[in-house]
Amino acid sequence: MNIKIFSNGLLSSNSYVVWGEKDCMIIDLGVNPREVSQFISKMDLEVKYLVLTHGHYDHAHYVGEYISLYPNAQVICHENEHKVLLDIDANVTSLVGCPCVYDYEYTFVKDGDILNLEGLEFKVLNFPGHTPGCICLLCENEKIMFTGDVLFAYSYGRTDFKYGNQLDMISSLRKIRNMDRSITIYPGHDGSAELDKIFG
Repeated sequence: MNIKIFSNGLLSSNSYVVWGEKDCMIIDLGVNPREVSQFISKMDLEVKYLVLTHGHYDHAHYVGEYISLYPNAQVICHENEHKVLLDIDANVTSLVGCPCVYDYEYTFVKDGDILNLEGLEFKVLNFPGHTPGCICLLCENEKIMFTGDVLFAYSYGRTDFKYGNQLDMISSLRKIRNMDRSITIYPGHDGSAELDKIFG
């Protein structure tokens, strides 16, 4: 697996380009697509998936521009996240002064679904709390998980936005704590870390 991190997104969010040989996916769309698309062109990659780990502004704001650049890619989000994408308070665009909705054609996934990328399998794991449809993408063979804003190296996603739920977040974190501690997470903000170092 190859991973390129772009850490200059809105509100310092991360976007990831992940690829095998030729096909790639872009995880979270809060980084201006100019830099990302230049890298993809340089590497001669084909975009198969555009993945939203959740629907907040700093992870979804450029979704329309990415769709224009890569019209053949599937736009992936959890089935419970659609209401967040279509609500200016839930997607927090009203709070940052640019109220808008992200009303596009999505491929909705649910917990346990698999995204295939040239032999790499990414299991969709729904960990609600930050939002109802927050997802992580786990590649078990590589022991890598992209966690969005569910879990960071030193913290976890806030739950005080619309549709956030602290009890759900606690339950989600307990489930992650029971996973293989050698898994390395790549979060929506800040740097990567092994679960063992996060949970001790």
